[in-house]
Amino acid sequence: MPVYFLREGDRGVAYFRANDQAEDVFVAAIALAAYDSNSDVRDHFAGLVAAAADYYRRTYAAEVVAPASRLEGIPCATCTAPEADDVRFRAGQISDAAGLELSPGGFPAGCCKRQIVGVIGGRPDTAHARR
Repeated sequence: MPVYFLREGDRGVAYFRANDQAEDVFVAAIALAAYDSNSDVRDHFAGLVAAAADYYRRTYAAEVVAPASRLEGIPCATCTAPEADDVRFRAGQISDAAGLELSPGGFPAGCCKRQIVGVIGGRPDTAHARR
């Protein structure tokens, strides 16, 4: 996120550019006669440009880092069922939705739309009904 200093006629202009695709943003300008003749003026101008550029860096970083929904594309993201609250909570505990266990239909574990219809094989360590 560089700052560019350009000489435009009789003034120096500082521009901030967040990345190569972004447009230049005006930061500050100064008369070149004062800038070239006095080191204190250059130092103060550099401080002003640095402070303004830091403001733009923070603004740009806040816009870029806006979090994407971890439940993007999963029906529980907008569902109002109580089970969806649990799914959203679990999704908040992991880094992305890829960590959620999904059914072949694309529903996460705990979703009210996910139903177990039958189990084939069973587990030998569970209790069974006597006949």
